[in-house]
Amino acid sequence: MEQLRGIDLKRFLRRVKKPDIELFLLLENIQYAKNVASIFRTAEAFFVKKIFLTGISKTPPFGKDLKKASRNKEEKVHWEYKKTTGETIQSFKNRGFEIVSLEITDKSENIAEFKPKKNTLLIVGNETYGVTKETLERSDKSVFIPMFGKGSSLNVSSAAAVALNNLISNSRK
Repeated sequence: MEQLRGIDLKRFLRRVKKPDIELFLLLENIQYAKNVASIFRTAEAFFVKKIFLTGISKTPPFGKDLKKASRNKEEKVHWEYKKTTGETIQSFKNRGFEIVSLEITDKSENIAEFKPKKNTLLIVGNETYGVTKETLERSDKSVFIPMFGKGSSLNVSSAAAVALNNLISNSRK
């Protein structure tokens, strides 16, 4: 077994089927710029069409240190800042998108078993408080990441990566 690099890696990746889902990401009140930068890198890897940053979420341009976390993906992934989350959600609802919040609620579905619709907006919330109550009320679904350790949460950038991977994988089933 050999690790692929250069042209061999590019040839291999051309054979990987692109996701058949139109996936958008909304970051609600993400406090730390490093988390936002990391999420940009992850979003590009998972073929996210656009990131919406709302509330206190840090926005590009990123400084030198954060560009290491983002790998300059803020220049490749389309993004837009909106002061509030509500108008963005309504815009997506009007276009027939499913609004999915990554949050543990009394009605959350296990993301490992969740089958997303073809058009999905995933909402990821604040590092401390999660997705706001108002946003949850506007969401069609909430999903959670099953965890078996003593911790009840992941870092928001890690959680976004797990969620995006599951949505892409489950859209193919």
